[in-house]
This record gives sequence, C-alpha cells and structure tokens, in this order.
Amino acid sequence: MNGLRWTVAASGWVALAATALPAEFPLRVLVTVVFLLTCPGLAVTLAFARKSFASDAGRAAVLEVTVLAGALSLSISALVAEALFLTEVFTPTRALITLAVITSAAALAPSTVINS
Repeated sequence: MNGLRWTVAASGWVALAATALPAEFPLRVLVTVVFLLTCPGLAVTLAFARKSFASDAGRAAVLEVTVLAGALSLSISALVAEALFLTEVFTPTRALITLAVITSAAALAPSTVINS
C-alpha cells in the first residue's frame, strides 16, 4: 500500500479536524473544499483502477484520474447529503464524518486492478 492511499485515507479526518478552527479561518474552508472535491472520488478511483498508476503514467492518465475523481467526489458527496436529508439527520459534521469513513474504507481497501 503506497503513501498516496494513506494520505487519501487520512484526508477526511484532517478535514474534520479543520472544522475545529474558527469559522472565519481560510484554512478551514480550503481543507474542507479540497477534501470534498477530490478525495472521496480519488479513493474509489484508486480502489477500482483500470491499471496501476505508476510514476511514469502519461498526462492522459493523470487527466483521466483527475476528472474521474472530481466527478465521483461530487456524486458521492451528493448521495451522502441526500441520504442524510431524507433520514432527517443532516448536519455538515455528520456528512463530513460519513464521507471520511467512506474515503478511508475505499482508500485502504485492497485494489481491484483490472488489466486493459
């Protein structure tokens, strides 16, 4: 398991810890937004990769992962928020905790590399 997976797994908990900062602190917003826009999708992308992402991957592979991670992150975040709203238990902290758990589980899950 490489360092990227551990970093992605810890990112949600770092974002959750950042919510303890004062509301007007820019780092709180930056860390949370970066997490919400990239990390849940990146964790799922790493878990279900079509190929292993080595350091020699070309620009096309990096762009593919970036776009896919962004789209998946927005989708996962929307599904979590909707589930919490429908059960009438939504709070931003609960949503962030749920996304941190999903991200950690997906990032630390054994990779399912499919050769293509």
